[in-house]
Amino acid sequence: MDKKGSSMVVAPFVLIISLFMILSIGIYLINSIIPFIYYEKLNNISTKYMFVIEKFGYLTLDEKTSLMFELNKQGFDNTNIILEYPSSVKEYGELINFNISYKLISKLPSIENGKFCLKEKETIITVRKNSFSKI
Repeated sequence: MDKKGSSMVVAPFVLIISLFMILSIGIYLINSIIPFIYYEKLNNISTKYMFVIEKFGYLTLDEKTSLMFELNKQGFDNTNIILEYPSSVKEYGELINFNISYKLISKLPSIENGKFCLKEKETIITVRKNSFSKI
């Protein structure tokens, strides 16, 4: 048996399998990093609006609308956002809790029953801010 001939047949299969593995690992790593990026975006926005809540003692309707618009502009789906905020005025020194939660749906590569597919995974990203009313 000629060893050179068998390596010519096997080499393309090894190359295809290697490329498939590298592609799968790359997709998995990118989808693993995305929740951290979304967390940082939520954290920056929540810090900005926490100062607004401290100033007014609660989140006004106009500011809530502005917050939702800014989240939408940053790429968040408003149907997957849960806000927890004071809706009435807090007096000076009262504790303010402000939470933004986002349900991120990502697709991760998977092999099921010998077939390659993308499996949806839900991740809940929550940013919690606490402070005291300044009014």
